[in-house]
Order: sequence, then structure tokens, then C-alpha cells
Amino acid sequence: MRRCRIEGFAKHPFSWSTVFIALSGSVGLGCTTYSDVDLDEPRDSSTPMSDATKPPSDTTPGDTATPPTDMGGTADTGGDIDGATNDSPRDTPREVAPPADTTAPDAGDDASIDADAAGDVTPPSADADATVPPLPDGGPDGGPRDVIEAGPRDADATVPPADADGGPGTVDVRDSGPTCWGTPSTHDEDNDGVVDECDNCPSVSNANQADVSEINSGGSADGVGDACDPRPNSGGDSIFFFDGMNFTALPATWTNVGVGGWTASGSALTPTGTATGQELQRSFPSALGNYLAETGLTFTALTINGSASIPFRTDASRNGWGCAVGINNSVGQIVLTQVTAGTGEASPTTMNINAPQVGSRYRLLAGGYSTNVYCMLSSGERLPARTTSSSTSGESGIRASGASASFEYLLVYRLGGTVP
Repeated sequence: MRRCRIEGFAKHPFSWSTVFIALSGSVGLGCTTYSDVDLDEPRDSSTPMSDATKPPSDTTPGDTATPPTDMGGTADTGGDIDGATNDSPRDTPREVAPPADTTAPDAGDDASIDADAAGDVTPPSADADATVPPLPDGGPDGGPRDVIEAGPRDADATVPPADADGGPGTVDVRDSGPTCWGTPSTHDEDNDGVVDECDNCPSVSNANQADVSEINSGGSADGVGDACDPRPNSGGDSIFFFDGMNFTALPATWTNVGVGGWTASGSALTPTGTATGQELQRSFPSALGNYLAETGLTFTALTINGSASIPFRTDASRNGWGCAVGINNSVGQIVLTQVTAGTGEASPTTMNINAPQVGSRYRLLAGGYSTNVYCMLSSGERLPARTTSSSTSGESGIRASGASASFEYLLVYRLGGTVP
């Protein structure tokens, strides 16, 4: 007898004096066969037999010590402990109690599939009864890694800041005090709480001094903050010098090489008129070939051919290059021009932009790397690079022609790495 259980980015009309720029569970059937030879005599189906006691008259060789289950009386329905109506006394020793959570998951904190999955009605494919995993943090690391962690750092979080100063201790933005590229002063051009000579972005407010763009691109932080870095994904740059123009008389580092005069207000330099060719030249601490100069300026007066610019790679004879932003016959432009003895070329490189107005402010960037020269605005307008065979070194300055503009600072970045 067998018992079974189921489981389961042309021509130009004006000279340099008027020019500009821009930088389930499978079911298993298990059966146990009992041979009739173990049952050596007929049983009376009307008379129940105890599961625990073998009939005294059953002495046939081959019988086992454990009698077959439920051979008489009212048969149980299988699975759980029988109720009172299903011959409980007869098969209780032969069955086990059901799992505690046959209708609901437990309250445990399981690691994967529930530890008690065998007792769940349908075993879950994930940890159904554990705490729901938190959402990605979407911000800087500051505690335990997210549950979706993949790799050496949180895939969904902002990359931790680099060790900007290279000091000891835990890697962070500044872990051992400020790193100063010059003798600290009390001037703070961008009002971010870090004095100019210790600020990795002296022209743009960045109190956190974050410098991680190169790291995010697989390189190393270069000491120029992300808020102002002209080449955020290329390392090897540095701040060569910063002049916040916080004086009321021109110091020896500034020379008037143009026409007219200039006023130093203690925070800016402004020409006294709108004459053509107003220009100041700033001496460098040492010769520098690969650099990018930046100034912040606001127009205070304009003519129909007025511009403000950065002369760069300029020698003592005023030969070099210029990058300008301004108006050409009422059309806004940025201009990159080669300059000879202070005069720009007849056909510079230009790009039309929205016409500047009195009160318009710009961050203008200009410079060169090797034999390439550049001109752009911080807002993204950028002229194609030009190649020159002229000297790769030379100084920089500020210029206003047919216009008056308040120049706030001159910042010079030393360029390293690859061509910007």
C-alpha cells in the first residue's frame, strides 16, 4: 500500500583701438511504500488501531518497530495538527506543528530571503519583511554608504572633496588650514570669507573651496577651485597672481601705456573718459608663457564703437594680442586680434553677441598656450583658437577704447597639462 505527501558649445571695420573679446516552489511527490507482507492479517476497518501500539497478535517476521500511520478510524486530512474531529490522539505523534507565519511574514530583519521562508505561504524573492532600503542620498557622503553601494564610493552621491591643501588627516577640502599662494592680506574680493591670497577662486565666491572636478574626470585636484577653473576637467593649472586693485593710487606694478588717465577707487580701476586707446599694463612677477588672464568689468559709458579688453602676451613695444568685448556700429561682439604697436589688425576674429549696455558686467578671459591664443567670456561664448608664431610670453593688462569701464581685478592662471 502507498502513502504520499505533496510539498513544496569678415572683414572688420575697426582697428585694435576699437576692438573687443571674450574669453516557487516546485511540487515534489514523495511516496513511501508499505508491502502487504508487513500486514499479516486482515484489519477490521470499523475498529481503530493505535499508532503507538502494535497489536499483540502481530508477530509476523519483517514487521518494523514503527507501525504504519492511520490505518483505522477516521483518516486525517494531512498537514497540520488535527482538530478534535480528526482522530487527534491517534496521529499527533506522527505530525509536526505548522510554522508560525503561514499568513504573514515575520518581523525579523533578514539579510536576503526570509529565514522562515519555508513557513511563508509564498516564499518571497527578496526580504519581504525587512526594512525597506533607503532611497539614494543624492548628496555628499557623510555617514554609512547607501544600500545601493557599488564600488569604492557611493555611486549615487557627490564625490567626496579632494584634499586641497595636501595636509595630513582625513581627506577633505581644507584639513590643515588654508593653502596660500601669496602673502595673506585682509582683502577678500569675492566676499566669501577667504582672503584673496588664500582663495582658490579669488574672483568668484566659493566659501567651501571645492576642487574636485579633475578628480571626477579621473585626475588629481590642481588647486584652482571648481567655481572659477577655466579648465575644470584638466589638471596642472594654478593661480600665478591675483590683483584685486585695492589701492587708491597706481602702484609700481601698473603702468599707463595709453592715452588719458585712470582712477583707482580702492576696489577698481576706471578710465577718466571714453577716449580711444586708454590702456594700463600690469607687470608679471616672472616671465610666463602659458597663461590665461581674467578680469571682471562693468561698462560705465559706451560709444557706438566702444570696447573693453585684455591685452595679453604684450611686449614693451605693445606688440601682442588683445581680447575685447564691446560694440561695433551698435552690434555686440567679442574680438580676438593681433596687435602691433598698440593697433589691432584690420580683420580680427569676431563673434556677435547681445550688444552691451551701460551697466553690463562681464568676466573676460584671454591668453595663450604654446602657439595657440584664446579669447572668451565666462558665460560660454568662445572664439576659435588662433595659432601664432610670435613670442609665447609677454605681460597683460586692461584697456578701454571708446568706452569707460570699471575693472575690478586681474587674475592670471598658469596653465599646465594639455592645450585648453
